[in-house]
Amino acid sequence: MSQMPEEVRQEVKNLMTEYSHHLDDMEDAEKVVALFTPDAAVDFSAVGFPVMNGEDEIRAFYAGLLPAMQAQFHDMANFRPASWDGEIAIAETYVIGMGQPKDGDLIHVHVKYRWECVETESGWKCRRFSLMPLMPA
Repeated sequence: MSQMPEEVRQEVKNLMTEYSHHLDDMEDAEKVVALFTPDAAVDFSAVGFPVMNGEDEIRAFYAGLLPAMQAQFHDMANFRPASWDGEIAIAETYVIGMGQPKDGDLIHVHVKYRWECVETESGWKCRRFSLMPLMPA
């Protein structure tokens, strides 16, 4: 593995930041979907959610999630490039997330995001996103 170039590192970090902002804005699932490749996989199975394959399943998940939330907040820290092979950039970051569903109890999570990203004709996109819990919910 070679060292990830600084411009790639920044592009991937920006992509992850945009994801958190779009989640917290809770306005448009399409803004979240646009961050992923059409064939992306989002794997939240470590916290009891399904693996979503492709933009239709990813869209359905976020289109259901965003309107169900009254408020949410995601804070990313300790961003770290994990791998770079010249084409695929993998990065990780810790996230503290809080959310208040319209119906239900407050959600508070400590997780690590892992994003596998590639450069496309329309910029950097995530092709695989997984998370793992760092502390019990």
